[in-house]
Amino acid sequence: MLLIFFIPLFSDTLVDRLHKTIKDEYPSINISSINIDKPDDLPSNFNEFILKEIILLNLRDDSGAFRAIYITPNKSNKSIFFNFKIDFKLQVLIAKRDIDRDHILNLGDYEQKFVNLKDYDKQALTSIPKYQLITKSKIKRGKILTNRHFKTLSDVRKGDKITAVINDGSLKVEIIVTALSDGNIGQIISVRNQNNQILKAQVINKNQAIIK
Repeated sequence: MLLIFFIPLFSDTLVDRLHKTIKDEYPSINISSINIDKPDDLPSNFNEFILKEIILLNLRDDSGAFRAIYITPNKSNKSIFFNFKIDFKLQVLIAKRDIDRDHILNLGDYEQKFVNLKDYDKQALTSIPKYQLITKSKIKRGKILTNRHFKTLSDVRKGDKITAVINDGSLKVEIIVTALSDGNIGQIISVRNQNNQILKAQVINKNQAIIK
């Protein structure tokens, strides 16, 4: 549950926009509370300002700063700087054991944990992968799993011979083609037929595609 504390002078919009800005930069973040400090030099007509944009300046384990750009009553832009207190954790996947190179990642290899910002890696895996992943190097137990550690184990690999289906009205023709790139189910890849023609095909399973 997100608990938000703020000076009554501030609108919900400011807090909501700050939350969204942080979430956009750190998608796996779980924010418990945000407390925006009131600047000492707010303009007397601040309540008439319209919030245009928020720029996150820095974020630490328990605090941060941002610049809010407002449209004033005379239609000019004005920047106001805010500090805030924050309580949050970042979700990541962590290796439960040592993992060898060229290993296909499975559910028993990792667990979901929350870490502090100082331990976070922006390339960290934060949820169960949608595609099969294979390790590019050894990973030690307790390490945060990142995109740098893996390559995708595609449903169709470059050089694979697969069946391609051509639908022409009521006529259905199957031919053997060679995949010219890796691809997963639903993706469109280039294939070459036995006449050396290059065609586009959508992968429907590990052994078959439909010519587009």
